[in-house]
Amino acid sequence: MKEIRVISKISNFISNQSTYYKIRKRREYLKRYNIDGDRITHNVEIYNIQNVTIGPNTYMNSGQLHAGPNSKIVIGDWCAIGYNVHIKSYTHNRKEPTGIETKSIEENITIGNKVWIGDNVYIKQGVSIGDNVVIGANSVVTRNIDSNVTVGGVPARLLNPGNNNI
Repeated sequence: MKEIRVISKISNFISNQSTYYKIRKRREYLKRYNIDGDRITHNVEIYNIQNVTIGPNTYMNSGQLHAGPNSKIVIGDWCAIGYNVHIKSYTHNRKEPTGIETKSIEENITIGNKVWIGDNVYIKQGVSIGDNVVIGANSVVTRNIDSNVTVGGVPARLLNPGNNNI
């Protein structure tokens, strides 16, 4: 019985060391691109990381940052990004969505400072979001958003102009 407990403890120790190693390596990788690995969790997938810029003190819980090979995603300072948020700067062409020579549509995405993005939000290519914006959970952002407003819905619409107090 003691042997089983010892083996179990050794197994847990090895598993934990493996996890810590992966986290450390991810932080080192993100640091090469000036991204704070402590604030962008391991549940965030980043594609074309060389085209992604994230300001200081911004955190993201989970989801995808999907920059295209020719498009950028720029996120400002002090942003709070919830769970399962997808920000994608490129997509399929509607006329020919699949096939051998499918061309993607790519447009930059810019998110200002102090933006609060709720859970399960999708931000589409070509969108620019101003400073001090709140985006409600489960929203789909298809158009530019001015500063100092709250938006929500599918598609996201203005809920209250100004006075967000964030």
